[in-house]
Amino acid sequence: MRYLIEHQTRADFPAAVREHLCELRLEPVTDRHQRLLTAHIDTAPEADIQRYRDAFGNEVHHFSITAPHDHLTTRLSAEVECLRDNPFDFPGLPPAREAEWIAHALRDVPRLWDYVLHRSPMTPEAGALDLAGCPGHDAATPLVQSVQEVMAWMGDEFRYDPAATEVHSPVATMVERHAGVCQDFAHLLITVVRGWGVPARYVMGYHYPGEDEPATATHGWVEVLVPGADWLGFDPTHGLLADHHYIKVAVGRDVRDATPQRGSFKGKEGSAPPQILVNITPQ
Repeated sequence: MRYLIEHQTRADFPAAVREHLCELRLEPVTDRHQRLLTAHIDTAPEADIQRYRDAFGNEVHHFSITAPHDHLTTRLSAEVECLRDNPFDFPGLPPAREAEWIAHALRDVPRLWDYVLHRSPMTPEAGALDLAGCPGHDAATPLVQSVQEVMAWMGDEFRYDPAATEVHSPVATMVERHAGVCQDFAHLLITVVRGWGVPARYVMGYHYPGEDEPATATHGWVEVLVPGADWLGFDPTHGLLADHHYIKVAVGRDVRDATPQRGSFKGKEGSAPPQILVNITPQ
């Protein structure tokens, strides 16, 4: 499946700002299940855009605007081919061997421990939350099945409500209010899976829901290191495994590592909430 992605963010400032430093994580990745065909990023005011790869393997574009300006617009245009038609198409292992596979992966690639041991208000110890009724995981159950059971429980216990939490709300707020948005759902699933000693990471990207429900913003979901499958995507907001309708952009320990745009500037006042326009068109 091929998509044309157009993403624009505009921030307006009530008074001119200067020395504006900005990072963008907007360019979709190329990996086994996804291929970036074309990508172009530009800004207004115009800036000299540089790039680097961060500690989590994300492609980061960065720039600075020193002159005073009262707005900043960033635009991405990219064409991507998504190749994962069937997320269940992988050579699985017997459940009794999965723990050994994960232990070997952690030994061979020590940086995977970032996705097991990291704790933050968004991904705390599972025991610090009131998760009564949340399914667990045991050696007799396939890991994929256990994660699906947690997603089903979340679908029954929590509702999607943009007014329930804020951008940097701790996951405890979602648990208390039984509501949140996609990043809250993702953080809760990460918290549970890491409690099993299994690597889990946050994914930021796009979800194409279909022509009748156009995408309006980036989306957040989870990748779990599944024996035999490597990283496998789980979307607890929709209760789905990630397939060719999901376009991956960046990953991290939580949303703060994979924010689409962030920066700092000098000025008397901050910007109004940015205006974000996203359009995803099947090709």
